[in-house]
Amino acid sequence: MSLSKPFQTIKITAICCLVLLITACSTVRFAYNQGDTLIRWWIDDHIGLTTEQEFLTRELLEQQFWWHRTEQLTDVSNTLEQLRRQLHRPLSTQEVSQFSDDLKKFIYAIAKKTTPDAAKIFVTLQSNQIEKMQKRMQKGNEKFLKQWLPPGVERQNKVRADKVIDRVEWLFGSINKEQEEKIRQHIKNNPLDMNMVYQDRLRRQNDLLKVVRTIQQNKLNQQQAEELLTVYMKNFEYGTTKEQQDFGKKRAAIGVQLSSFITHTMNDEQRKYASGRVETWALDVQELVKESAVLAAKRSALPNR
Repeated sequence: MSLSKPFQTIKITAICCLVLLITACSTVRFAYNQGDTLIRWWIDDHIGLTTEQEFLTRELLEQQFWWHRTEQLTDVSNTLEQLRRQLHRPLSTQEVSQFSDDLKKFIYAIAKKTTPDAAKIFVTLQSNQIEKMQKRMQKGNEKFLKQWLPPGVERQNKVRADKVIDRVEWLFGSINKEQEEKIRQHIKNNPLDMNMVYQDRLRRQNDLLKVVRTIQQNKLNQQQAEELLTVYMKNFEYGTTKEQQDFGKKRAAIGVQLSSFITHTMNDEQRKYASGRVETWALDVQELVKESAVLAAKRSALPNR
């Protein structure tokens, strides 16, 4: 259930959906209600918005968050509620895969909805902003290499296992030494080539840079930019070559198998703890849905709405 990538078109509003699934309940509503501002700051930090671009970005994000509030939050709440019920017992690989597919549906719906707005911003980018974007990517890549690719496969496996165990304890609570060793052994027996992960990361970044440079150098209009971004998103997950696609599917399968294995390794008390955590997120999302209904009623009462 891993959900993190470098600078992507998806992130314009996808962050708001992911926040609901990976942050503590005490911050879900705060983060979501401030999400448009937080994402605008993030975009500005990566490309350096002009005054006109900042105004446009602010306007577009407000619109996109309103769409997400009214169109996706209820489905997010239902997905979390289903996960809460399932976590009382071990999950099969089919159930984990279905949950992953549900998340992808949310994210790709966001990507499709935001593509026209992303194009509006991308057609205004200047060469110095694209260079800044590339430098931020390079900085992130240096951090990735330092964190995930120490010399030697054994050390790389240990890093991956350490991070997985941290996430397991965040969701399920403390685990014992026997459980930890089982998880480490499973990861060792089902290795993930982190060099390939890094190459896949670079592939996505280079594809995006190619898109924004093509838009800027050829002075493309919004419709032409949308077409390029649509192709980019189509190939985002698995790439275009057989090698890229095979690795993407293998990586997804390894993640599904690991997630299922972990739920089987946990005991009833730990699964109950995890279910309780998910329940608090679901309740918080339900409160956001109620807030959205109130806001919608107020908006509809305004003139010229």
